[in-house]
Amino acid sequence: MNEPLPLFLDISSHLTGFSATELEATGMSGVYWDTVQYQNAPTTLDGFLNCSRQILKDGHGNEEEIHQMIASQLFPTDKFNGLAQNIINLWYFGQWVPANQNLSLAMQHNVSPEAYVQGLVWNAAQTHPPGAKQPGFGSWAEKPLSAD
Repeated sequence: MNEPLPLFLDISSHLTGFSATELEATGMSGVYWDTVQYQNAPTTLDGFLNCSRQILKDGHGNEEEIHQMIASQLFPTDKFNGLAQNIINLWYFGQWVPANQNLSLAMQHNVSPEAYVQGLVWNAAQTHPPGAKQPGFGSWAEKPLSAD
């Protein structure tokens, strides 16, 4: 797995809890990969990808072991300028948060209008994004899927 986009999808899958197929189905993988490349220094991104590749290799498919390595090697905010957290924000909320904590929250931005609509937060909450992907007329009369 030397290609950066498949590696990005694989590590994103472990960070978000959604499969790589589900992530690709959002249609946002290319946009998010471009965002990650644009927002990070090449040395930071290369270090993150190399560490991710090693974690996935050393984990031998053992989810618990992979998650422990991710927590210790990718998740501390001083590692890779908080890139792991930003990848999660991208997939769930379609937003990029600047790594420099001294910057204003006004620097936080939505990657695109479609990123809002395709955010994983809506799937996780079993709902739809307000103002988009409406469930259809009269659907409010049906019990939610998780109501049983």
